[in-house]
Amino acid sequence: MRFGFAMHGSRGDVQPGVAVAHALADRGHDVTVAAPEDIAPAVSRTGLPTRVLCPDNSELLQSPLVKERLKSKNPSVRLKALAEISAFGAETSEQVMGELARDADVLVTGLLAQERAATVAESRQISFVPLHYCPIRANQSVEILGSTPRWARRAFWSIGDQINWWTVRGRDRDLRRRLGIAPATGPLPRRLREGGVPEIQAYDALMFPGLPDEWGPTRPFTGALLPDRPTRKAYNGDDGEVTALAVAWAEADARPVYVGFGSMPIERGRIEGIIGSLTAMGLRVIAHTSHDIPERDAVLRVTGSVDHEVLLPRCRGAVHHGGAGTTAAVARAGIPAVVGWLSADQPMWTASLRRLGVGGGRRLRKLDDDDLALLLDERIAVNAAHLGGRLTPPDRAVARACDVLLSAAG
Repeated sequence: MRFGFAMHGSRGDVQPGVAVAHALADRGHDVTVAAPEDIAPAVSRTGLPTRVLCPDNSELLQSPLVKERLKSKNPSVRLKALAEISAFGAETSEQVMGELARDADVLVTGLLAQERAATVAESRQISFVPLHYCPIRANQSVEILGSTPRWARRAFWSIGDQINWWTVRGRDRDLRRRLGIAPATGPLPRRLREGGVPEIQAYDALMFPGLPDEWGPTRPFTGALLPDRPTRKAYNGDDGEVTALAVAWAEADARPVYVGFGSMPIERGRIEGIIGSLTAMGLRVIAHTSHDIPERDAVLRVTGSVDHEVLLPRCRGAVHHGGAGTTAAVARAGIPAVVGWLSADQPMWTASLRRLGVGGGRRLRKLDDDDLALLLDERIAVNAAHLGGRLTPPDRAVARACDVLLSAAG
């Protein structure tokens, strides 16, 4: 079978696609991955055939669109911002997607630009399968505005679907006209559901109880998608030295707390404040940051790539931004998590951790010592260890995703 992966977004958005693409290639299938210009070299290092999908998006991720509008309390503003992010580099993306679809049986994409990819796949009369890294379809199970009635949750999600459709339908109509196919009849989620198209839920069902039963088999849950260790090392340009240094330091004394916010733009003062609070509690800290911070005996600062799968099980807890990949890695390690979230799906993951009794947190600028003290709660530590043992192992999750894609291709 032939698969084309069109992966927009950040390194974290692209990595799950790389995991599945590599596994399909190992099974003997033809796979090509297209990624943003700044991420394509990382994909190429894994040995996968690689295309540039759209321009470098690093400036976009640092723009007011992401740093301000995507954090708005108004869901309409957030959805419109997400649509603008999805439209980034659309002209190049549409062309490359068309070329991928011409030579593929299935076109796969992540969270961003799904409408575009689905339209291109339809025009080529091939299958389309999206990867979802968090819940994004209408449901009654996931709380996003605190404790609300189930009917209100579904209404809120459904309104979001409609707002998103109003935002993208003009461009979708233009693309369909250029490709010579009829206009779409409504929002993509409804069309996919009616067509029986599988939407892979690339996160663990345990994180959102009730959701698998509510959605049924057309939205199969696989667990979080992570490449195997050699593929991760190639993708991240990781020679293993930084991880080995951090592991040795962690094992030399009391288990430390990991503090890392991925690619999120965090001010140095904010990082220093968190580290200061943790050390005042008598905790050792591994600070994964590019910022220069004051030297302390109880603090190890690391930069560059760190393999979370190796390091986090040596830690007693983690303070992070609540991205889907980091949240999954911390949960798999079986340690408590405190999230200082900024935008997008991060509040959703924070609420999930709190509901499961394995952590908590709040918006980063409001994070305080009471939140960080959750890392000292033995009850939360026990819950986290229990959850870690129940989550789907990444190799099994990737295998499940491959099976879904092969079924769609067949």
